[in-house]
Amino acid sequence: MPKTAPATAEPSLGASTTYLVSQVHFALRNRTEAALKKYAVTGIQYTVLSVLGHRDGLSSADLSRRFYVTPQSMGQLLSTLEERGLLVRREDAANRRILRVSLTPEGRKLVDAGAKDIEAVETDAFSCLDPRDLKTMRANLRTLVGELRGSQSEENQGA
Repeated sequence: MPKTAPATAEPSLGASTTYLVSQVHFALRNRTEAALKKYAVTGIQYTVLSVLGHRDGLSSADLSRRFYVTPQSMGQLLSTLEERGLLVRREDAANRRILRVSLTPEGRKLVDAGAKDIEAVETDAFSCLDPRDLKTMRANLRTLVGELRGSQSEENQGA
């Protein structure tokens, strides 16, 4: 069930919030892709590797839900990274249909090296914001991600 805006919300002036978020996403994606070019990975490939660096052993299905892509698309992305020796997929000990994904040492090196480049992109891109505003924005984005992921789970349960 859609949530309604608070009664105190101001009417939209100009571009919608969705449009503005999309514009920021595309601009950051272009900068990120340029920064990662030397590693021969795309932004989404790097992000998947980075997530695995923080959450080892996620399943292919977990990753497809996290990135809002089909299991087939995630499988193809993971196959590409596995062929390059950046990750491995292993059957889950308790359920052989589940494939657990982990970084290889080579994948870990790429994530660590790329993190410096991504940090530089972020520092440059968000330098126009006051640090307190950036902190607030990050908190708000985390809230939105949680809400939207929760909504996605609820929609999938009703299907």
